Amino acid sequence: MSNHVTPPDTEMSKANSADANVTSARDLARERKRRERARKKQVASIEFVRTDASLFLHPDRLSQKAGAPKHHLRRMALKELVDNALDAAPAARLTAIDEDTFVVEDNGPGIDPAKVATMFSVTRPMMSTKLIRRPTRGMVGNGNRVVAGAAFASGGSLVIESRGRRQELSFDRATGDTVVIADAASPVTSGTRITIQFGPALPRDKLATSWGDLAIGLAGTAAEPMLTHPNWYSELAFAELVEAARGSAQDLASLFAIELSHADTASGEQAQTDVRRRDIDPDGPAAGLTLDLLKSLAPKPPKIIPIAEDAFPGAYKIERLDAFVAGATVPAIVQVWASEHSRRTTETDIRLIVNRTPAVADMAVHVGGESFIRGCGVGWSSIGTVPKGTYTLTVAVTTPSIALISDGKTPDLSPFKDGLVAAVGSVLRRAHRPKIRGLSIKDAAHEIMADAYLRASARGTLPANARQIMYAARPHILERTGQSKLNDAYFTQTLLPAFMDEHPSLTSDWDVVYDARGHLVEPHTDHSLALGTLHVREYLKRRPRHEAGALISTTAGLHPTMGPGDRYGAVLFIEKEGFEPLLRATRVAERFDIAIMSTKGMSVIAARALVDRLSAAGIKILVAHDLDMAGIRIFGTLGADSSRYQFSHQPDIRRLGLTLEQAERMDLQSERQDIKGDHERILDGLRNYGASEDELRFIAKGQRVELNAMPSDQFVSWIERGLRIHGVRKVIPSASILEQRARQIIGLRHLKDDVAKLEQVARQHAESIALPHDLADRMQVEFATDPAIPWEDALRKVLDGGAA
Repeated sequence: MSNHVTPPDTEMSKANSADANVTSARDLARERKRRERARKKQVASIEFVRTDASLFLHPDRLSQKAGAPKHHLRRMALKELVDNALDAAPAARLTAIDEDTFVVEDNGPGIDPAKVATMFSVTRPMMSTKLIRRPTRGMVGNGNRVVAGAAFASGGSLVIESRGRRQELSFDRATGDTVVIADAASPVTSGTRITIQFGPALPRDKLATSWGDLAIGLAGTAAEPMLTHPNWYSELAFAELVEAARGSAQDLASLFAIELSHADTASGEQAQTDVRRRDIDPDGPAAGLTLDLLKSLAPKPPKIIPIAEDAFPGAYKIERLDAFVAGATVPAIVQVWASEHSRRTTETDIRLIVNRTPAVADMAVHVGGESFIRGCGVGWSSIGTVPKGTYTLTVAVTTPSIALISDGKTPDLSPFKDGLVAAVGSVLRRAHRPKIRGLSIKDAAHEIMADAYLRASARGTLPANARQIMYAARPHILERTGQSKLNDAYFTQTLLPAFMDEHPSLTSDWDVVYDARGHLVEPHTDHSLALGTLHVREYLKRRPRHEAGALISTTAGLHPTMGPGDRYGAVLFIEKEGFEPLLRATRVAERFDIAIMSTKGMSVIAARALVDRLSAAGIKILVAHDLDMAGIRIFGTLGADSSRYQFSHQPDIRRLGLTLEQAERMDLQSERQDIKGDHERILDGLRNYGASEDELRFIAKGQRVELNAMPSDQFVSWIERGLRIHGVRKVIPSASILEQRARQIIGLRHLKDDVAKLEQVARQHAESIALPHDLADRMQVEFATDPAIPWEDALRKVLDGGAA
């Protein structure tokens, strides 16, 4: 009997099914493996190509090219439009029509309608002036591509109106090229008006105009595009500029304020030397220029101008430096403003401005104890100890050349690191404690004095009035000391001179001028000289005109001279103004050949400089003053060295009075004047200035006598008596001058009749000449060449053939 048992049908079915499942699973695995190998082979054979332009036309990719996150792309596009407008004209206007529509306008030269589509095409090659190194807005030169991308990628629109045409733009989805979809007449014939409407693909921004508004606020004459300079280029950067230039050699040279010339336009040995240096065809290609040639021909580098100190609130610091950027040394200005809002946290909001326009950059400052700044290539740099607080920081960098770290327009600030670190640390500490108890006005003034002078003097290029320096320094002084006002006389007469005395090297080139506080009037000529720094400076430059000259050019009046010697032999110095009409009416100056100088109070530096020069010419100075503390001080200090002025010559200063003896002899009325301060010290000072012991006792009793106590006739008699006592008499020039003038007078008498006849002939000749019918137009040509000339000179040049 067999032990084999046939399984039931159901069990056989399960067994067969299991075998089949195993086979099926193996087949499926093999199929999956085959398909995986096929997919890999297919992927390996596919190439994916994406153009750079496509990034501008995708709302999620545009940030990479614009340098701003998606939620800021609207404000970035508007800022780019404003930057372009300000590059074309000194002013621009940004207007919000609604939440999505904005208009930017300028009054510049406008845009050629034939070039509009190309200018706003995201596929065009980079056509930019950003290779020119100068401190103007923008860094990359893709502003118009960002604008077009923001409009098109978001589903919006872009309309350009200029030179009488209105063009609505869109883009070809197949090629990415910008195309004009509507062209019509426009009332905009001057300047440019651009209307941009953003679509829903870019999120709305309540502060969409903020960056553009800031750029407009920082614009002005100081922000206008300036010339560049060859010193700011490396050989590589200049080669890049020449390669990208589309114009003649002269077009490129003009950017450096250089005029090229042809070899056949010069003559002479010197001219031939210039020709060898300038042997470049102005109409030839820009590639003919070399950096060495431009450096040899270029004028001095232009000065870059900082943003106004009051552009932003808070504590302020400026640093000026030379930086090495991309192979060349360039000037740079770093300015920082800071305000503290709270002392509970350590948050800092940073706004970066590069060449007067906002820049988007990942910068951060970490404060609280030892503090640091990071980002934009400066790494983690210590800015010293800054107290914990919540600060708002504005950093502005102005420079002709700045490198980029990425496509996102992140600037590389590492070349300016030293100035940036110093300014940020200093200004944050001052923002934390803007008012320091116990800080004196003098200390606060010394902190800001150098910057105040540079601001007032246009970076040292122009003279600065002492009061202008005071206005530049005053906000800092009041902020630092917590004071509400500053005495301008204390600043201009004490603080500023003291600073200059203590810092002779720093201030050696300072050109500080003071307002006129008096006058000097010459006899006979009535020439009046204001006793201000610039007026006296120009007066002292003049020299007596002793040359014989042609008789026909000699006047029949006074000998042509100005200044001491031939015109006056002494100076009457009166401590106060107001006596001029009396002296003019009595002709004291003319009768004694004296110049009359009067001041308002203490003598200024300009008056002492004039006395110094007059003393060198042997002129005596007679001083009339009140009998009081101020009057004696004025007499004593007029010819004395001080911290503000040291005399080069021993001045001949003589006291005319008023003395106590004179006042008593004339029985003049006295009045009260109390002495405030240390009596002994004051009286010792007056004693050193020449006051007698009787006068000191008189003043110590609180008494004084004014010059005005004398009636007019008595005053004049007193002046005349003093002049005679001191040997003042009429001026008689040297024998050579007398002979020269005598022969001129004789010659003029001889010519008198002949001149009348010649004048008649000349008039007849003039009447016979036919004048050009377009005199006014030709004069306009001369004004275009030299706007400063008077119309008579322009007319003379036209008649000489200057404007054909």
